[in-house]
Amino acid sequence: MTDAPRLTLRHGSLELVLAPAEGGSIAAFRADGFDLMRACPPGGVAPLDMACFPLVPFSGRIGYGRFRWEGRSVELERGLADEPHAIHGDGWLGSWTVTAQTDREAALLFMRTAPWLPFRYRAEQRFALEDGLLRASIAVTNLGDRAMPFGIGLHPYVDRRPGVTLSAGVRAVWWPDAAGIAHELRPIPPELDFRSPREVHTLEMDHNFAGFTGRALIEFTAERRRLAIEADPVFGTLVVYVPPGQDFFCVEPTSHAADVVNMPAGQRLDAGLRVLAPGETLGGEVRFRVSQP
Repeated sequence: MTDAPRLTLRHGSLELVLAPAEGGSIAAFRADGFDLMRACPPGGVAPLDMACFPLVPFSGRIGYGRFRWEGRSVELERGLADEPHAIHGDGWLGSWTVTAQTDREAALLFMRTAPWLPFRYRAEQRFALEDGLLRASIAVTNLGDRAMPFGIGLHPYVDRRPGVTLSAGVRAVWWPDAAGIAHELRPIPPELDFRSPREVHTLEMDHNFAGFTGRALIEFTAERRRLAIEADPVFGTLVVYVPPGQDFFCVEPTSHAADVVNMPAGQRLDAGLRVLAPGETLGGEVRFRVSQP
């Protein structure tokens, strides 16, 4: 196993550039030179510059970086200086190790084992290019000495411009409170309904959608390209993030809703809470399928 700089996988028309040292991220994913995810700019090294990064050992925000678990108070690092909440775990902030590589496949590893950490774990990612397809899997194993809640996800960025549409199979939406934390499950209002394709560039939102069917479709109408997201059932939540004033949006398959650990007990299962015993693993695969209409 070796720490490595960026590495490039190729198969047919597809090219995938990985950045192990920058959060185990994807720096670029393209077909015939067309960027299907927002490409990391030249000189970009921060995970927030990347095309996609992993979410582990949890996804989204945990309110003010704290929660109670089995009678204990758990305190988390915030991760971002301007963010009052802990966000997206810490896998995306670390350097990953390349454990295997061929021309069109790679495997990455990240470990957090210090005894004082609230989450001690091993995370693994695997990437494989096939004809018109990127397979991206992520898994986390609890290396601690007690059961803890864990989650996984992927955080792809997509260029935001007129003519780019999104559709997704979802059932309901977790409505955020004044602090931006999901807290109430509601029917999807018309302005947030992606069950039919709609243009993204005029929207502003940051919402967790429940009942994700594992199917979403991004269409680049001017370029006649499609990127289908096909996620395993473990990814039961879809986060759609369209920030004001930015040239990107995000479509994130995740295993749970944000702040699930602070939800009432009756909501946690619906929100995707998963508890791993010591040595237990949670994992799944997301497929990014490329096509033309």
